[in-house]
Amino acid sequence: MMTVGNSARLQLNMAQAQTKYGSQLDSLQTSYLVGNKLNRYGLKNTKATQTLEELLKSRALKGKDENFRSQFSDLYKSIYGVSDDNSDDESVASAQSIKVASASAGSAAESIKSFANDLKYGGEVNTDTYKAQAQNFVDSYNAMIDKVGNSDNQRVLQKGVLMVNTGKVYTSALKRAGITVGADNKLSVNSDLSKVKATDIKTVFGDRGFSDKVRDKAAQINTLTGGKGLFAANSLVNTSSSGKPGIVAFEDNSGTLKQLSDEVRDMATSVKSYAQGLGTEEKAYSVEDYTKTAKGLVDSYNSLVEAAAKSDKSSVRNKGVTLQSSAKAYKYSLQRAGINVDENGKLSLADEAKLSKLTDKDIKYSFANGGFLQKLTDKADQIKSLASSASAMGYTSNKTTNYAYNSGALFAVYA
Repeated sequence: MMTVGNSARLQLNMAQAQTKYGSQLDSLQTSYLVGNKLNRYGLKNTKATQTLEELLKSRALKGKDENFRSQFSDLYKSIYGVSDDNSDDESVASAQSIKVASASAGSAAESIKSFANDLKYGGEVNTDTYKAQAQNFVDSYNAMIDKVGNSDNQRVLQKGVLMVNTGKVYTSALKRAGITVGADNKLSVNSDLSKVKATDIKTVFGDRGFSDKVRDKAAQINTLTGGKGLFAANSLVNTSSSGKPGIVAFEDNSGTLKQLSDEVRDMATSVKSYAQGLGTEEKAYSVEDYTKTAKGLVDSYNSLVEAAAKSDKSSVRNKGVTLQSSAKAYKYSLQRAGINVDENGKLSLADEAKLSKLTDKDIKYSFANGGFLQKLTDKADQIKSLASSASAMGYTSNKTTNYAYNSGALFAVYA
């Protein structure tokens, strides 16, 4: 947090730097005021690091000797507190990852709002059902804050600032609904929800409540990153073997995810190898051989997507969503190879009549040179890495800084 003492020290360092380096430091002040001020609100920004790189390449510093450039760099980092060991904190989130995270948060907000609206004031609460809804909402919200906080888009960052500010405004209401707002701006579901009342849930998550605030900000962020800003409540209901609906229970299935990730990689390699070998005298397209190979890919992909959706780590669930988005993006390429993609991003093998009409060129076009298979292996590796992490959604103490939330006009305007 920027205190009076910190501000004075910053100004002193600025004056010293200006005296030593002159006008070439003019953009430092702009970098601080425009970029790094958002760090006070608990969001990460890489503007200072980017500006340093640009300055070192500038005409004023490019021709200086290494000692001069090194001293300049050290002073700059001292002013802004830029760490050399920042490979994780300074990674910039892609627009696509922010779009996916905001879509997930918006859908989760719609879902818990629908649940809250269905409750009756003074009525009973199914604790298990509410816990599943609350955990889904919290995980999706936290994942969005993570991604937004690592964005290099100033407008996205500003929406994130308003979002975490609003979360602080609703601290007391969320607490009554069994959800805690942490010092790191993240939400967590309390272990004991037995005393939570239907009225409290309706108040915080029903119409015009916190869920609407989250949905609105998620929509704005989604639009800024190329989405449409339209969400539907995500389903937490599946059908059991008995045919009765039940709440999906997130689980620690890291072992299964790692195994499935390896299987997906193996099958992707097998399909690519098969495709690359076609077109020679020794190897021509065979419906039987291709069906076995393609079916292995389809089955392993679908299993990984289903397992990712059940993971207790929202980061894994989000990767599963991006994997499905990748499949839909390659829909027509996959169709040429006899693999259909449904609206949920699941794969299915075409019937034998369709497969019998395929040629070497069709298979090579779809699989010989990467494309979907490369996306698939990349996402599988990411899911495996996240599943292997002891705390894929862990939020370390230096990931963000706390912000002063008990004053300012933001609350009057955006609460």
